[in-house]
Amino acid sequence: MKKIYFIGIGGIGMSGLAIVAKKKGYYVSGSDISENYITEKLKKEGIKVFNKHSAKNITKDIDLVVISSAIKDDNPELIEAFKNNIKVVKRAKFLAILSENSKVIAVSGTHGKTTTTGMIASIFESSSLNYTAIIGGISKHIGTNAKFESGEYFVIEADESDGSFLYYSPLVSVITNIDTDHLDFYKNIENLKNIFVDFINKIPFYGRTILCGDDKNILSILDKIKKPYYLYGLMPTNHWQTKNIKNSKNGIYFDIYYKNKKEDNVYLNVFGTHNAINATAAYIAARYIGIDRKKIIEGLFNFKGMKRRLDLIGSVGNVLFYDDYAHHPKEIETTLKALRERYPLRSIKAIFQPHRYTRTALLYKDFANSFDFADEAYITDIYPACEKPIKNVSSKLIIDWAQKKGKKIYSFTNTFDFAKKIKENDIIIGLGAGDIYKITNEIKLKYETLIK
Repeated sequence: MKKIYFIGIGGIGMSGLAIVAKKKGYYVSGSDISENYITEKLKKEGIKVFNKHSAKNITKDIDLVVISSAIKDDNPELIEAFKNNIKVVKRAKFLAILSENSKVIAVSGTHGKTTTTGMIASIFESSSLNYTAIIGGISKHIGTNAKFESGEYFVIEADESDGSFLYYSPLVSVITNIDTDHLDFYKNIENLKNIFVDFINKIPFYGRTILCGDDKNILSILDKIKKPYYLYGLMPTNHWQTKNIKNSKNGIYFDIYYKNKKEDNVYLNVFGTHNAINATAAYIAARYIGIDRKKIIEGLFNFKGMKRRLDLIGSVGNVLFYDDYAHHPKEIETTLKALRERYPLRSIKAIFQPHRYTRTALLYKDFANSFDFADEAYITDIYPACEKPIKNVSSKLIIDWAQKKGKKIYSFTNTFDFAKKIKENDIIIGLGAGDIYKITNEIKLKYETLIK
């Protein structure tokens, strides 16, 4: 049995990989600097988790060390692994090794890939096919971010942030969109688009890429794509079109058309136009590999959403509290638009926690313009992730630019002051990829105390 050690095992992507590796028969251990619900879940799976990075954790009998993209060269465990001549690979490389004998369905794109991957997994749950899945979030339907079965299909979320998704060799790939993110790595949008071209062109001639034809950056690279593809989305120029979207009490109805002919009517128990489009991509992927149409519709109906994606975390009286992972301007705008469509008469108060100094420096003007579907927005301090502070970069950049444009965007002070501002029928939503969910939960508790 090979021993594998994961540095940064508490990350959502690393933890899913560790769980699947354990179920495949490897001896798995790892470390992370923070303890959370993910590390607790890993321990319940029988995985040893150290709560700090230490050279002592790297023993000479370890066969392989897997690192997340957040691990820096000065990490003591990484240094010790090199010192002992232990092979070190990136997370994506190890995932490629695990999935190399499978039929891989890989979902990538700047926004929406986690939800789309979760929808595909939900479809497999309704089918008779065994599958393995590693998702960048917790699916409420399967109750985890990782599923292992001894089947030929492997569903993965392919993270484009550092180009490592080129390790994968998918049979089917889905690209939800291409947007300005991770430019600290790619430097410009053209480099980002080019890496997606390379990824798309990796599929075999008998495979298929499923591309959102509503996205201008995807449309701009079509002439570079040498492999067969479908376009999907709202626009009538797409091969597959999402049409007739209607809100219901708890979700949405919509139709899927192929070449102007109606294929199916779909009901989702989640709301938002963006989710109808995501579901269309999942539908096409499942159809392409031959899953029965009734099972696809059933799987999409059974999809309960992803944690931290328009996630209703509770209510106090008539006030609803939502949590969302949105950490890019387009994601914030899309999420708030979905809330506005769902609750047109309610006041929406958004709290945004910027994620990373580099992203804030590059996109602060776009962030300032992304809250138009909210009635008020409050910006917290930056969540640094693994970054060191950058001089003159703070959440004040967003606030100052927004207020210059006359927008109702303010600095977040503390949970008690915010709770006092809440009125009956308000929608409160925390947005961000850091620990904003803790702030939102604390506000909920404070408001509950105030109205007693």
